[in-house]
Amino acid sequence: MAHILKLFGIVISFLVISSSCENDSSSDNTKDEAPKILYDSNEKYFHVHAVRDAKLAKSLWINMDSIEKTDFDKEWQPAYDEQFAPTLRYLKSVQLSFRFPFYGYLIDEITLDIDGRICMKKILYRNEECHSFVAPLATKLSFHKDESYIKYNDTGKSLIVQWGNVDLYPQFYYEEQNVTMQVTLYENGTIEFVYKQILSSLFALFDDEFITVVNIGTRDSMGFIGYDEHPYGVIALQERLNKDFDVTNGTVIVMTSLPTCNWFTSCELCTLSKIYFKCVWCHQLKRCTNHGNDRTYNAWLSSGCVNNYVSSSDHADKCNKPDELS
Repeated sequence: MAHILKLFGIVISFLVISSSCENDSSSDNTKDEAPKILYDSNEKYFHVHAVRDAKLAKSLWINMDSIEKTDFDKEWQPAYDEQFAPTLRYLKSVQLSFRFPFYGYLIDEITLDIDGRICMKKILYRNEECHSFVAPLATKLSFHKDESYIKYNDTGKSLIVQWGNVDLYPQFYYEEQNVTMQVTLYENGTIEFVYKQILSSLFALFDDEFITVVNIGTRDSMGFIGYDEHPYGVIALQERLNKDFDVTNGTVIVMTSLPTCNWFTSCELCTLSKIYFKCVWCHQLKRCTNHGNDRTYNAWLSSGCVNNYVSSSDHADKCNKPDELS
């Protein structure tokens, strides 16, 4: 009997060790993986370059605990009601120490959202919609763990925001994800996503049924047209996910901003520009625009620019003779 018990103990020990090894392997599944380019494409407003590179992700990750003053910490965990729904969605508006170029506009104030977004304006009301945003993984997030957190740090040249040890809910709540991710907004307009930890493949997790409630990327808004605020310039990377472009541990996505029409400050520069957009100049507004497809759309309509602009085909005659426009 003693021999049987001893043998049983050895078997149990072996199973425990094997299970531990498997867990260690799965939690660090990118450690020995060679760097791999996942996606590289011009998306009109941004050039998007995505790689899976554990060493690069580790080098880009900021240890907030080593920073002398972290402005945002666990004390800002959202409160929950009896149904475990967050009672506060937008946690904090932040005045940036630099001006961040976003779709050709300089942003100096943002609002942090518990659901994986940086809203590119000051949110004034609890139920206000966030139409202009940067999103590493925007969906309903759960902060039910004691170690869940959001932190941010403004370095003077960049803004770093981290969501740590958060889960996806409610539709994914049965499968704990323990997501830890970081966004950096650089003063030159570059956006960088670093995914330190995701327990499941996002491609496998977000099937067609749930892809509509997830955002990865950016978008801007034209402001109110009638009663609705209309987005434009949508970079929806969640729709690009596939077996070759997946977001898992060690994924880094860099979005480099590309020139937009509103960069150009004169009729000549505007109409002779060689960028993706067909830029036109409006003398009434003294603005260069992609036929009004930006935040000045209401002014574009009300000023009559929609029928009265200078394009590349007639810049030589009309740039210096605005009175001849009809």
